[in-house]
Amino acid sequence: MSTSALHRLDATAIAEAVGARAVSAVEVTRHHLDRIARLDPRLKAFTHLDAPGALAAAAALDARLAQGEPPQPLAGVPAAVKANVAAAGLPWHGGFGAFARRTARTDAPCVARLRAAGAIVLGVLNLHEGALGATTANPHFGATQNPHRPGFTPGGSSGGSGAAVAAGLCALALGTDTLGSIRIPAAYCGIFGHKPTHGLVPADGLMPLVERWDVIGPMARSVRDLTRALRVLARPDPAPPIGRVAVPDSWETVDTHPAVAAALHLASDLLRGLGRSVERVAFPVDHHRVRLAGFVTAAAEADRHYGGQADRDPQGFSAAFRQSLAFARGFAPEARAEGERRLAEAAAALRAALLSAEALLLPTTPQPAFPHDGPVPVSQADFAAPASIAGLPAVALPAGWTRDGLPVGVQLVGRPGADLALLDLAEELAQALQAHRWPIIEEDACASSHSST
Repeated sequence: MSTSALHRLDATAIAEAVGARAVSAVEVTRHHLDRIARLDPRLKAFTHLDAPGALAAAAALDARLAQGEPPQPLAGVPAAVKANVAAAGLPWHGGFGAFARRTARTDAPCVARLRAAGAIVLGVLNLHEGALGATTANPHFGATQNPHRPGFTPGGSSGGSGAAVAAGLCALALGTDTLGSIRIPAAYCGIFGHKPTHGLVPADGLMPLVERWDVIGPMARSVRDLTRALRVLARPDPAPPIGRVAVPDSWETVDTHPAVAAALHLASDLLRGLGRSVERVAFPVDHHRVRLAGFVTAAAEADRHYGGQADRDPQGFSAAFRQSLAFARGFAPEARAEGERRLAEAAAALRAALLSAEALLLPTTPQPAFPHDGPVPVSQADFAAPASIAGLPAVALPAGWTRDGLPVGVQLVGRPGADLALLDLAEELAQALQAHRWPIIEEDACASSHSST
């Protein structure tokens, strides 16, 4: 097997090739480490690499396979971990300068399960500071760039995860999602992301934001990789196939980019062509107010977890992060109570919509990626937040492109515990959409390299 384009293989193809000994885990690992060395100084997806540890793990895997050990489901798959999830021996900083020197002593269960399944952990990935935001313009570790448009955000808070997967720096990444932090970067970077049902994947070893919403989930370049990863990370129950899909009418109340609207209409038509019933349903939820209430709750919880240290060590936390904490502190108790009521109503409305429909189809974000040096849209999590608040599974997938080449996406939201059925439907839709494209970052890097020689 040629090793010059190993980064173009998805995790499933890599695991099958390594398991069949068509290519070694060491070759796969070296290829991705070389690619990181070439592209990541510009992308800033990783905050720390563990090249010696990754190569040692790959060599040990190759030795076991040579001795006849059965191949594991993620054999030799180059993976990386968002830096708010503990990976033994690697920094566990959560995007905070205050924790830049802290090292995780043990693996979070999800990381341990990846390693046990044969994945090779390359390092830890950048994120929006404290997971409280969606740009990954991190003041302590640098602004991660969108591989499709350097200078633009990859989204967040799992921006490093989205950028690394999209650029072929790894085949699989762990992200976390509290109000959309897996799905937003999946949409902006043109990849696939799965927010599992709350509690399905163990959250031990995750630096908390809002524990009742926080989840850990996979990001990859195919739905089949998400499914393979979920079976490693958790023990999902089987569920009947999804036949009825609803499109909440509330998406029309949010200012949505034309390419996003077109992608939603296309996805709806394709689902009908795939034999699903697709109906428009009334959804009496104000997305803007729900998202604002969610942010206030997240900022208040961030204050509870990190506010004391931020007060004692303001240099370890950005001014923007501290301003978010102050924003939450300024809300009167009755205003917080009203926000919680609004959140509960939105979660109940979403669950009610899923009593007749088995899945919901929505845009992932109202807009494509935007410049780091431009205004930040307040609506980024408008479509993502409700599924998080309700604890429901959701899968984001690329669904189209703007005229100037930025990816846009849609998401499917399912019933609690129906993750596998939702992924099966997402796989069918992804095959119909065929919307994944490779980014321009490699071509730009090669051009820059040639011009300097």
